[in-house]
Amino acid sequence: MKKRLIVIFAFVSILGGLFIWLPSGVSTKAAVRLSAKTLHMEKGQAYKLKLKNAKSSKKAVWSSSDSTVASVKKGKVTAIKEGSAIITAKYGKKNYECTVTVSGGTKDTLIVYFSATGTTEDAAEKIQKITGADMVRLQPLKAYTSEDLRYSDSECRANKEQAADSKPSIATVIKNLDRYKTIYLGYPIWWGKEPGVIRTFLSKYSMEGKTLIPFCTSGSSGISGSMQHIRDMAEGATVKAGKDLTRSSEKDIEEWIGKEAGTADSSDKKDEKTETDMRLKIGNTEVTVKWEENESVAALKEMAKTGPVTINMSMYGGFEQVGPIGKSLPRNDVQTSTSAGDIVLYSGDKMVIFYGSNSWSYTRLGKITGMDGSQLKDLLSGGDVTVVIEN
Repeated sequence: MKKRLIVIFAFVSILGGLFIWLPSGVSTKAAVRLSAKTLHMEKGQAYKLKLKNAKSSKKAVWSSSDSTVASVKKGKVTAIKEGSAIITAKYGKKNYECTVTVSGGTKDTLIVYFSATGTTEDAAEKIQKITGADMVRLQPLKAYTSEDLRYSDSECRANKEQAADSKPSIATVIKNLDRYKTIYLGYPIWWGKEPGVIRTFLSKYSMEGKTLIPFCTSGSSGISGSMQHIRDMAEGATVKAGKDLTRSSEKDIEEWIGKEAGTADSSDKKDEKTETDMRLKIGNTEVTVKWEENESVAALKEMAKTGPVTINMSMYGGFEQVGPIGKSLPRNDVQTSTSAGDIVLYSGDKMVIFYGSNSWSYTRLGKITGMDGSQLKDLLSGGDVTVVIEN
């Protein structure tokens, strides 16, 4: 009998130890939530909201703050007219909400942004004011707290996600993304690159055939560390040079948007034909070039008439990308001091694009416009690139 009591005592002690070992606040029961916190739609579209982790979701009572904008029946949301509404699922004693925005279905530009502290949101709102574009804020499934963003703590949530290049779940659904041709993509820079929420967005939605214009806000490191990731993830998109808008005024942003849209002031109109009659892409990024009017450029245009001219370039000297054109072009070399953005012909059969400066005997081909030195360095200094030229 004594031995049996000892065994029972030992078992209870072990079981009690297991309960003591569990961290405080840990629950085996998943929290009840809606399948989306924000929903972007256009008139006529429908989406089924679901009450996740509820024992009996059929007991939920659904309502809309404005049923003339978006109605709801048993979780099925129907977009009726342009505007916004809050869809509420009352379950037990709690209300679970989703913000629904209904667009008019006439715009082809969308601003998509993630903002944890409000800084990037401010930049996004300035862009919307200037462009009149539709706008969506990306919401993480689990909101970030101040503790999550304590960057001095290597164990905080944000630091762990960045170290692992993780893709945290998002609770934003964009039902009508296919209709948009141009997307401004905004985010804060965390540890030198884009946050995981942006990686999730780009892995969830196809950017095929779209023009993507990244912008960021940052305390120090700027946008350069995120650009290659964005290009790699936005497969099939034309990715424009990114811009750090941290300290940009509304006027600065308007000028930047004008350059990205190719709407420089009228004093540049005389160069319009020269800049647009031959297109040049560096990787997935299409750039605007003011081409020279000489025999070399004329020969290059003739090559492009038969199909895209692809040039595989390699970094050289820490200031340029250089690659073979595939044939010799007419040349008129002169001693030339180059600067960032210059495109030249070297030895008659190689193209060089500069993100720094050099002095040598070249034939000028053109100049990349609308990008400053830091943007060109971001675009060209991260490794070998492929350039495609076409009419």
